[in-house]
Amino acid sequence: MPVVQAAFGTHDIHEVTTDLLEGLGAAVLQAMTGAKNPGLPAQWTRADGPAPDSDTQQRLRLAHQVWQTLTEAEGPSVALAWLVGSNPLLADATPITYIRNLRVDEVLGAAQAFINDVPA
Repeated sequence: MPVVQAAFGTHDIHEVTTDLLEGLGAAVLQAMTGAKNPGLPAQWTRADGPAPDSDTQQRLRLAHQVWQTLTEAEGPSVALAWLVGSNPLLADATPITYIRNLRVDEVLGAAQAFINDVPA
């Protein structure tokens, strides 16, 4: 499994989670991370709360990179729609599935293709 933190910086995981929770909502964040407890993503936002495990931190950092990239290029509503929609470049799966499975190269490539208006 690739180490996402090295590629995506070392921002405080609580801040990363807060940004994602505000932009994507709890249900999407739970699906991206595979969290069993629906309240867990909100707990990760608190500095005095629990820190997610290593794999979950990698998923959060990858999601944050994709979210920031898409939001800067297309705006938050388009970014959210892209993340939850079926994607032909990802075998018609959703990007959140690829994030959950830490398919880093594939999901980043699909995001760049979308931003650059490359047809599937």
